[in-house]
Amino acid sequence: LEEYFGSAGDAWRVLPRRKIVLANKIQYPDHAEEIVIDGQVVGHLIYDISRGERRWRFRPLYALVGRMIEEEAGYFAVVDAPKLSRGYVIKRSRLLKKNLPERRDEYVALATSDMRYLGVGAVLRGERIYVLKSWTRRLYSFGDKDPSILEAVRRNEDALREMEEEAIAFVRSIYEKFRLPVVVSFSGGKDSLVTLKIAVEALGPEKVAVLFNNTGIEFPETIEYVYHVAESMGVKILVADAGDAFWRAVEIFGPPARDYRWCCKVAKLAPIGRLLKENFPDGVLSLVGQRRFESASRALSPRVWRNAWLPKVMAASPILDWTALAVWLYIYWRRLPVNKLYYMGFDRLGCWLCPAVELGELDLLERWKPGLAKKWASYLSSFASERGLPKAWVDMGLWRWILPPKDILRVAGEDGLPESRDHAVLLIEEGETRYVLRTGRSLEGSPSRLLNMLSSLPLLKEKVAAVEEAGGHLLVATKRPLTEEEKKDLEKAALRAYNCLQCMECATWCPQQAIVLDPKGGVRILEDICAGCSLCNRKCPLAEYVPKARELARRAKAS
Repeated sequence: LEEYFGSAGDAWRVLPRRKIVLANKIQYPDHAEEIVIDGQVVGHLIYDISRGERRWRFRPLYALVGRMIEEEAGYFAVVDAPKLSRGYVIKRSRLLKKNLPERRDEYVALATSDMRYLGVGAVLRGERIYVLKSWTRRLYSFGDKDPSILEAVRRNEDALREMEEEAIAFVRSIYEKFRLPVVVSFSGGKDSLVTLKIAVEALGPEKVAVLFNNTGIEFPETIEYVYHVAESMGVKILVADAGDAFWRAVEIFGPPARDYRWCCKVAKLAPIGRLLKENFPDGVLSLVGQRRFESASRALSPRVWRNAWLPKVMAASPILDWTALAVWLYIYWRRLPVNKLYYMGFDRLGCWLCPAVELGELDLLERWKPGLAKKWASYLSSFASERGLPKAWVDMGLWRWILPPKDILRVAGEDGLPESRDHAVLLIEEGETRYVLRTGRSLEGSPSRLLNMLSSLPLLKEKVAAVEEAGGHLLVATKRPLTEEEKKDLEKAALRAYNCLQCMECATWCPQQAIVLDPKGGVRILEDICAGCSLCNRKCPLAEYVPKARELARRAKAS
């Protein structure tokens, strides 16, 4: 704000002091927050990625625009015009009073000479102004009192107590209904913190365990914080540790993306599935801090559901209908310890390189955690160099999608999307009954691996006549031409045979317990007890995500 106004003095001439300031995320090509003071929107804080730049900007709105015009503070212009209309270009000759920035496209507060219409615009060449938004002036005023957060909590205490009692009653009712052991999926964030507190109040610490998924790419502060909270609340902690699975997997999958979330399977679901299967073979009730207001998909979620990805897990959200503001007020009311990352500006406290992050959040990572940011940037730069991708693919965050949305492409440019991301086995058809399996490393001495994986696909295995080594690749001969589905199944079996990460997701789902670790690497199917259901081929992250990613990449290049 001080950067936008030019000085702290100008900023505080128009902004009320000693106020509670709320920041609410809004839709934008990148990170953007609506800033609210005393119930009034005063502006948008946005992370601008247009014109090939990355910078934080402030756009004044409504009450603040009126104050800027009245005080002649910051960048403003009073216009000789009967009204302001969006899309209208104001010429220099129509400016009665002004203080315009030197930089083009900077935001300017606007008003007609009679102050009936207000707006915000962007400076063009020749001191012209493009009107971005306009509105009829209303009476704006900030409150005389300056309440603290504790005063806000006190005023809302009755509502908070009512919400807490309802959530506690809900937890007790579903516990009585399912009679399963209870875990709270604790990420280290505010929502799961409140859920844990509710669970402990409802059932007591002896009946609640914390389930923490250490993906191997968690913030160090989060790991320390999770152990601290579990100890302070007197609950047992269970850690689903992915170890270095992500860093091993990224060498095969390539960087994850919003439409290529292999990382969730490898670093989250697989270790969680193993832990739950080992500790709760008869099922478990998982309480999660999911809220309806977080996203459109979660808005449609029921309060209790069976987890589609984790067998025998019944999930429930005690705070599904809570707002983020209610969560924060509850935390202050109950004096719960807060993850220190929130005070650094982070809103997302999970994996620090998640493709769901905005560039604005990566900017915070670079500012507060330069070592982590440099590690990921180094990998992305190496990947881009290997694939001949432009610098913008990294700098403008295009790595976060295989098929980027159009608004991002308009801002960042459409050149330089990779043809593929992975380094995994590739199936090439060289004839009606001849297929070649190629990868970046030698496959010599390993026909038996493919034949073993094909045990889970008995009908396909019957059609394979021979598997032979040939110059570091494998040749697969079939007794007759394969259908398109059979070709896909053959490629999936090859991916599992030669690129296995030993995440054991396949073993977690296997109804026959017919999959074991192979001392030579990967996994091995116990052919004498395998039922041939092929469930493992559908659950393997490699078999699920690599073919989809290749198809998305082809579509991206074609479009």
